[in-house]
Amino acid sequence: MSAPTSIKRTLLTPLYIPGIAKGIAALTGAHASIFMLHRFSCPEEGVRGFDPAMLRKILSLLRRDHYELLSLYDMFQRLREARPLKHAVAFTVDDGYFDFAAVAAPIFVEYDCPVTVFVVSGFLDGKLWLWWDQIEFIFQNTRRSELLVDIGGQKLNYPLNSPAARVEAARDVSARCQDTPTAGWFPFVTNLGRDADVEVPSAPPRQFEPLSWDEARQLEKNGVAFGPHTVTHPRLSGCSDDLSQLEITTSWQRMVDELEHPVPIFCYPFGRRCDFGEREIAHVSQTGLWGAVTGYHPTTIRSGHSCTMAELCRIPRFPIGNGPLHILQCTSGLENVKARLRRNAGS
Repeated sequence: MSAPTSIKRTLLTPLYIPGIAKGIAALTGAHASIFMLHRFSCPEEGVRGFDPAMLRKILSLLRRDHYELLSLYDMFQRLREARPLKHAVAFTVDDGYFDFAAVAAPIFVEYDCPVTVFVVSGFLDGKLWLWWDQIEFIFQNTRRSELLVDIGGQKLNYPLNSPAARVEAARDVSARCQDTPTAGWFPFVTNLGRDADVEVPSAPPRQFEPLSWDEARQLEKNGVAFGPHTVTHPRLSGCSDDLSQLEITTSWQRMVDELEHPVPIFCYPFGRRCDFGEREIAHVSQTGLWGAVTGYHPTTIRSGHSCTMAELCRIPRFPIGNGPLHILQCTSGLENVKARLRRNAGS
């Protein structure tokens, strides 16, 4: 641990004292927090993800300090009805991988903590596997010691002399490809596989599989909620008008077709401000959904007043971070304060 990190941790340690984080929240106006996760560690299947032991620590802490662990449905209902929120926390999981059912769902049930899973419907339908996983598969399986990758005309050389280097290379390429037009992902992955001498299978290997609709229905009976996250996980702002609307409406229809009580809340792929706009908000509204969640933006969820549809379609979520201290920074409002200070300093 670096010296600045150690000092930061020492300064924030008082947040562990019961009542401190809540007291700060009263000053910052942070009355509700939503956290987002994606994958969960499952070493026997080759899955790197969030540590299930750490998830238990976080949920234990929130229960100890008497936070109100709400379903996303209930949180949105209160926002729609202008009812106040106080010390409320909700959890969401994106994409719909198998490891949620295998690893995380039993932990959420153990702590009686609601959770909403936003699924890519085409992924669960078996019509695709996610493009960033295909990139990771290629980097895992190429026999090359280095790989020259052309990303939008920029040629980058990645050394692949260790498992860690391969993981980092795949992450970097995937991050750079987020802004690639949807139509460009398939040819990019095809070309990358060709250059790496790796044949990408049509169906995902176990490491990258989704949960099934049958598993989703069983999880629903155990209190897990599910919401729409598009059909193919495109960057919606880069889609045509028709495709953007189709991704939203069709993913919701698949939820209605397959599940008893799908949650009428949408989740934008990637969730950055540049990934959706007024057009997507209109499509969400026209589909009859209550609103939508984004990625992390340093804004506070406002409750106790009548929210507009535009506000309900821009509800922010925090990344889960690396442990309970990060959770308390978020629930106290300090994470948003820090982000605003950094933004102001950079302006």
